[in-house]
Amino acid sequence: MDIFSKSHTICYTGAVILSNGDFKPSALPKNFVDLSKNYKIRLIPLISTISKNNSSFLKSNISIKIGIQNLIHFLKQNPEIAGLHLDIESLSKSEIPNYKKFIQMLKQRLPKEKVLTIAIFPQLEFPNRNLIIHSDLLQEKSIDEFVLMSYDFHSPKTNPGPVTSISLTKKNLEFLLKQIPSSKLWLGLPLYGYFWNQNGKVKILTQNDFRNLKENSEIIPNEDGFTVLKNKNGTGYISDLNTLEKYKKLTQSYGLKGSAFWRIGF
Repeated sequence: MDIFSKSHTICYTGAVILSNGDFKPSALPKNFVDLSKNYKIRLIPLISTISKNNSSFLKSNISIKIGIQNLIHFLKQNPEIAGLHLDIESLSKSEIPNYKKFIQMLKQRLPKEKVLTIAIFPQLEFPNRNLIIHSDLLQEKSIDEFVLMSYDFHSPKTNPGPVTSISLTKKNLEFLLKQIPSSKLWLGLPLYGYFWNQNGKVKILTQNDFRNLKENSEIIPNEDGFTVLKNKNGTGYISDLNTLEKYKKLTQSYGLKGSAFWRIGF
């Protein structure tokens, strides 16, 4: 239970809003509620969307209202939940303006003690074009907290390279802090990396994988906040637990809300 003793918030995954506005919550582990009370930490579901025919619930006012009603009902049924965390990473172009509208409408209906937080892509030197989904939300007052997902600067969709780096993280933090108060911003960091096999396949590299592969690999630490792992099968990039301490210092020096790690299990 060491994770709980060192945590401010546990954000648990699996909840989705369907394209018609129906909300499918994920099961909360039974012991989480007691643990959250004992350690005085927040329990917040991470909520994503499922699209149908390239359309999400943000396609119309009707499905948006249904989605909001369902979320408010969920919170009433589960008073131990501290708020909602929206992790919406893919929308059609026509739906993007509706994301902001949905957030504003949802915040108006949320009980005052419940927080509304969102995950945002890096806005500078990031290879995923979906970053524009979040570009217009940075000054939105309805959002209580933002989590910068400072990862996937390299991924299976790019050439090999580090998932994150200190230089790119700093650059994006400084950009965001011109628009978001530091007290509302979390730095999201990856506990995973990627391994590019010589056969062209790319797989996730976990902290356990890294520990197991160390013995038979060349390990090259990089001062920019990541480690390169090379062996006969290919090349991997990951920020090990010691390296991640450097990023936590960024959290302190910029006066951020805290560090958020994706995710327990990696």
